[in-house]
Amino acid sequence: MDFPKQRLSGWAVFDLDGTLADSLADISRALGRVLKNHGRSPVSLAETRDLIGKGPRTLIERAWIATGDPADHDLAESLTLEYLREYRSNPKGGTLPFPGVQEGLRRLACLGWQMGVCTNKDGRTARALVEELGWSNWIKVVVSGEETVRKPDPLPLHLALRRLRAPAGRHLFVGDSEIDLRTARNACIEGVFLGHGYGSFGNMSRDGMHFMETATEMFSWMARSGPGPKRISPTTICTFAKMPWVF
Repeated sequence: MDFPKQRLSGWAVFDLDGTLADSLADISRALGRVLKNHGRSPVSLAETRDLIGKGPRTLIERAWIATGDPADHDLAESLTLEYLREYRSNPKGGTLPFPGVQEGLRRLACLGWQMGVCTNKDGRTARALVEELGWSNWIKVVVSGEETVRKPDPLPLHLALRRLRAPAGRHLFVGDSEIDLRTARNACIEGVFLGHGYGSFGNMSRDGMHFMETATEMFSWMARSGPGPKRISPTTICTFAKMPWVF
């Protein structure tokens, strides 16, 4: 498929875990403590990676199936709350931006991009992570899994774009999984698959989708293909003298 010739709009929404933030170690630690609390065997980092997707409850349900008898509805509910408490008790600094993300977000913000997050992670944890990583000046909107419905339903992505006051145009949704790509397709938004994350492209066709191996490659393409410096707001926090427009 040939992509539209007009430039990208300057509005983008990102998945969080596995896309912008490498949170696998923190997720694995919290999950391991919950499993241990209930006499279950721990799972490895690689196994945890395969369990991630569709939010914390699905993580718990998959982990329980992987380590023994499945959890019924009520047990899954209580285990999810326990997992969230354990996750929030992780010391700060365990989750880091993927290489190229910090600089990429900063440069797009300097170019006038409006950016948000749409995640199946719970909202309190997602917003705290955006704050902890120093992105709150760049990421203006966080829509979480419990606010509406979960991805791949398009509703949370549409909500994020509405909160960003996005007009019509070539908006992007960036993720690291087939769920994210289905979300983009269901929302009629161009999807970007970022290859450094936890998910896989799955059975999705590449029709109407972009594939980028690294964050640096992706942010460079976004900067070249989106709005130029003329859209920069006077209030944008940037040090222009140190920032080349093409990375």
